[in-house]
Amino acid sequence: MTLGMLAVALMGAVVKWASSGFSTELLTSLRFVFGLVIAVAIYALGRRISLKSDSLKIQILIGLSWVLLVGIYYLSIRFIPLMDATLLLNTAAIFAPIFARVIDGKREPRLVWIGIVIGFLGVTVVLRPGPQLFENPISLIGILAGIFAGLRVFLLSKVKHEPSQRTTIYSLFVGSIFCLIVMAAVGFPIQVPRWEVMLFTPRQILVPYFVDSSLVLAVIVLGGFSVLVNMFMAKSLRFATVGQISPFRYTAVAFAGFLDWSIWGVEPTWPSYVGFSLVLVGVMVIIRGSRV
Repeated sequence: MTLGMLAVALMGAVVKWASSGFSTELLTSLRFVFGLVIAVAIYALGRRISLKSDSLKIQILIGLSWVLLVGIYYLSIRFIPLMDATLLLNTAAIFAPIFARVIDGKREPRLVWIGIVIGFLGVTVVLRPGPQLFENPISLIGILAGIFAGLRVFLLSKVKHEPSQRTTIYSLFVGSIFCLIVMAAVGFPIQVPRWEVMLFTPRQILVPYFVDSSLVLAVIVLGGFSVLVNMFMAKSLRFATVGQISPFRYTAVAFAGFLDWSIWGVEPTWPSYVGFSLVLVGVMVIIRGSRV
């Protein structure tokens, strides 16, 4: 799970770098299309399983929720620190029980709702509500990624009897189709990149070697990480329960904070630390409450 979260943080860093020269629609499309290519190649070369699903509608909804959360996460990275965006993305554990209650009418123990409240307090601290929030309301978009992530977690629980490889291929296929439709609707915005911005951070630690090769490598990395994240997460479930591995999702926030600081010179603020701590405590309480 920790390796999977490292892949999430590294993917976020690649997107933050590439966002200076390319649109969010294009980056999201590349992520899903090349992820699908790699997933299909692995499927063709490895042990093949049946791709027929008994829950086709749910598989489609899982794919839609995944592409929406990824697109929103990539968009939020443009406007808020990578650490904060990654924390808001990983609030899925807070929203998943809410979807279960609203859609399925599932009743959770009181301890779960206490954890949800604590988690929301953490999110509030990270968002820092005040006049500055209304001056730049786009910063609120990060929480939408967490909402769609929670919906995806809830939907995945509906198809947990199906192989993870099948679900991954369905999700990447649905996400790729969705991205192509969006790209066609906005006229395929592939502008000339601002290489002078993309190749240098504020500290000017990146050297402009092989510009075109760097872009090709970034595209391959995005597709590869999209497969690695799911592969590592699925593999972790072979060794431990969901409750045991869920806290390790938040190592992605620590990785993102380190990348923010080491590459872009953005140091985490005290609200980020406090919010991260509260969200982590809230998730731990939710997990404990779910076992009652």
